[in-house]
Amino acid sequence: MLAVALAAALSGPSPALAARAARPTETVVDVTAFGADPTGSRDSAAAVAKAVRQAKTVRGPVRILFPRGTYQIYPEQAEARELYVSNTVGADQSYRDKRIGILLEDMRDVTVDGGGSHLQFHGLMTTFAAIRSVNVSVKNFSFDYTAPKVIDATVSDTGVTEGRAYRVLTLPQGSGFSVGDRQVTWLGETSPATGQPYWSGVNGMWYTQIHDPAVQRTWRGANPLFHDVAGMTDLGDRKLRIDYNTGTVPGDRGLVYQMRETTRDTPSALFWESQNVTVQGLKARYLHGFGFVGQLSENITITGNEFRTDPASGRTTAGFADFVQMSGVKGRVDITGNVFDGAHDDAINIHGTYMEVAGRPAPNVLNLEYRHNETAGFPQFHPGDAVEIVEKRTMAAVPGITAKVVAVDGPSGRDHDKSLTSMTVTFDQALPDSVRPWDFVVENTTYTPTVQISGNTFRDIPTRGLLVTTRKPVVIENNVFDGMSMASIFISSDAYQWYESGPVTDVLIRRNTFKRPASPVILVEPTNQDVDASRPVHRNIRVDSNTFETGDVRLLDAKSVAGITFTGNTAARLDRKTAFAAQAQNLCPAPGTATEVRATATASPYSTSLFAYRGSSGAVITGNNLDNGLNLRADLHATDPAQVTSDEVAENADKVLPLLPSTTYTSSNTAVAEVDANGKVTAKAPGKAVITPTTPSQLGNIAGVPVELNVGADPSSPLCAKSLQLDTDKWSVVRDAPDHRAVLPGDTLELTPAGRGFLWAGANSAHNVVLTGTGDGNGTATVKMTGRTQRGYMEAGLVLYGGDDDYIALQRKHNNGSPTITLSSERGGWAEEPRRIPDPEEQAVWLRLQRDGGTVTASYSLDGTAFTPLGDPVDASWLGSARFGVLAEVENVSGTDTPFRFNGFTVDAVQVPFTSPW
Repeated sequence: MLAVALAAALSGPSPALAARAARPTETVVDVTAFGADPTGSRDSAAAVAKAVRQAKTVRGPVRILFPRGTYQIYPEQAEARELYVSNTVGADQSYRDKRIGILLEDMRDVTVDGGGSHLQFHGLMTTFAAIRSVNVSVKNFSFDYTAPKVIDATVSDTGVTEGRAYRVLTLPQGSGFSVGDRQVTWLGETSPATGQPYWSGVNGMWYTQIHDPAVQRTWRGANPLFHDVAGMTDLGDRKLRIDYNTGTVPGDRGLVYQMRETTRDTPSALFWESQNVTVQGLKARYLHGFGFVGQLSENITITGNEFRTDPASGRTTAGFADFVQMSGVKGRVDITGNVFDGAHDDAINIHGTYMEVAGRPAPNVLNLEYRHNETAGFPQFHPGDAVEIVEKRTMAAVPGITAKVVAVDGPSGRDHDKSLTSMTVTFDQALPDSVRPWDFVVENTTYTPTVQISGNTFRDIPTRGLLVTTRKPVVIENNVFDGMSMASIFISSDAYQWYESGPVTDVLIRRNTFKRPASPVILVEPTNQDVDASRPVHRNIRVDSNTFETGDVRLLDAKSVAGITFTGNTAARLDRKTAFAAQAQNLCPAPGTATEVRATATASPYSTSLFAYRGSSGAVITGNNLDNGLNLRADLHATDPAQVTSDEVAENADKVLPLLPSTTYTSSNTAVAEVDANGKVTAKAPGKAVITPTTPSQLGNIAGVPVELNVGADPSSPLCAKSLQLDTDKWSVVRDAPDHRAVLPGDTLELTPAGRGFLWAGANSAHNVVLTGTGDGNGTATVKMTGRTQRGYMEAGLVLYGGDDDYIALQRKHNNGSPTITLSSERGGWAEEPRRIPDPEEQAVWLRLQRDGGTVTASYSLDGTAFTPLGDPVDASWLGSARFGVLAEVENVSGTDTPFRFNGFTVDAVQVPFTSPW
């Protein structure tokens, strides 16, 4: 203890406080004793470095304590090391030197205890690192960056002034900018040392993702903010106005555009060649550069942390890229009880690295190369490590090899004295002659971990919730994945793009909840080019007792797996309680009279198959509870149907469970109104009664949207007015978008283009194709359409629809500014436009399609009486069963499109009403 005190006296003030015994086995080093400022008034970087150096001299366990407060840490006086880190900047020498706020190097039995403090980082730096250290704990503090290298711009206002559209962007505190020459320059925090910003960027920089705070979802997308700009104005108070040459009001008010460049210059935290590292109780408000990286280390625990922004900051980005990246870790990786919210890439990624064979200088020697530009410069092997050699095309291991590493000549990870992208590895045995350069890759199998990922919450992730590839046991349990924009769980093994290894042999995915997932929810997709079920890449994956709350998505897509079970899971539609509703013939029956109620579907059954297997075997699907309106289909590719065991699904065929297998009804007040099981209502006394429809499902009974009856009310009362609904007895909707269609008085159907695409060749994405079975697609259909196309390739009109790839349509088409009335057709996906005329100026036009045997005649009218044919009849002998209908679509969303209105729809002069009598 005397030596510790003496060292403190020589290296910093207040030696009595610098190091004191907390208990016989631990020495406490107080950073304030070395000049760290808990008031947050001064830079504490140098003092923290001094305190850590003092702690390094302590024999036995040591705790580096930050007494509760706020500490500023700037990069200029922080420790600097030349380092090379997986998945960042590879061998790029521009970024080889990293500034590190808390550097634990060649230490043992050390704890960094924040004591509930907040650490405020500045510039572009790593928060903390453990390098060649053993038994490391980092705990109990929050940290943030003053000016993150990501701009979170909220569209706080939109509109049109003097014919020009505009947006007002609101920026968080710390996001500096300057405006000039119709562009904005984003400015990082000014360095107190140089007087220059730590970073700068222009307009949208290189990368954008979009966050919708109203629905808590984030996705990668195009950036429209800086297109066709007429001018920019700094409004003050962190607001930027952008005016445009267009007069179309932007439809993105409330969205947040998260913009950055893509250089991962430094990890937020690094654990390299270290053992037994625990990170606990941190509030990580922003991770600069990259995430927490474990690299060639052993036993890493990340538990009870928050990876998300401070709600008071106005920011929505909490991570420049991934949150957690484990690259070549052995022992165990335990990630438990964390919140992951607001990354710019995967929340968790656990993998090894495939090194590609580049040469064979001797039978037992390989020249190996890093193949992805973001990973290089550090060693991948140590003497004694075991390896697996894999053929890239098949991802199959070369049989019979039990080679171990004898010697390595390559990069050190901390200097650039040797090649940073290649190494020479000597093994303890000769390798087969079949191992050829550029066709094989090598994985260090010693550095593959057992993984436990449990009790975590994943939100606002634009990519995958987690990616894991390790041959050791993996348990993923009791997590919540909410709104992932790609697969919630991804198992790969990649020898072509990222070179992230390896196969899995024992994966258990259980008791997780997947809310609002993207498709597929669980994806297994190695990069083998030759897919052969007899040579699987992965084995033994069990998906058990999970809950899926989904839209129209695939639950499981598995490529090249031997033994994959899906058992005891529950899959529920997100709209299960609103997918059907009660309707009443009379909302206000008189006492003593009878009326009827019925239940109708307000949504469509899902069409996406729940399962897909590619080159897989030993698939089991049993004991699951699957909701109404799901498609219990398994698509099989290079997979023997005999290898799929299930009494629940159909193979390569649709098996859609009905939305309403049967319906019963209940009354909330039987003294006012009684209802029987068939929907017959007896009005008994004045008052209110709510009639609720119920349908059975594998998940139990589902109560739909009820209808309220007001017995004895004045029929002219607003209570008795029924909302206008589409008559679903006569009409159905392909790819329904209910918020873009409405029924109006006067039996008028209003369709607003949904911005989802078209029916044209392979672009089968048009929504709200409203069809009637009346006439079975034969005879003459006529409709009045009011509205003209407005932009792009907008189209609207009358269709004779046999399917997405087989139809004849008479439409108004905008043709990117050259509007026409066009007769178009598609036969087996081959699209053409045999007839067109310039679009008349009138808002209203009557459209007619007459199917007569094997021909169709198209005509139009401007008064509903005199019809003009668009040329001669066209051949329709190829068109089989079809239905007449209407549609209106455009290629993308605007938010200002004027709707089209259809009325007077007839088939053979008999009206087909849009409005439901219910």
